[in-house]
Amino acid sequence: MDNQQTLLGIYHRLMAHYGPQHWWPAETPFEVIVGAILTQSAAWRNVEKAIANLKAARALSPLTLRRIPIDRLVTIVHPCGYHNAKALKLKSLLSQ
Repeated sequence: MDNQQTLLGIYHRLMAHYGPQHWWPAETPFEVIVGAILTQSAAWRNVEKAIANLKAARALSPLTLRRIPIDRLVTIVHPCGYHNAKALKLKSLLSQ
């Protein structure tokens, strides 16, 4: 059995025993990705503020984040710290 099969077996046993943990408070897979970027070197409460700002600006989707000007995005994600770098990371994610 290779490593991938071993890990998948462990995963499936844990999932069967414990079930879904709902450890990440996100509404969509895209929000998980955005949250993972914003939470780097940040307290979760500040990431929650930045995500709330994105939702309030109706900018929590790939299309809207791609279209929003970088200076506006920097302002929106400001609460999570390193806002210039994180805005660039989000833009980079969406430029693929």
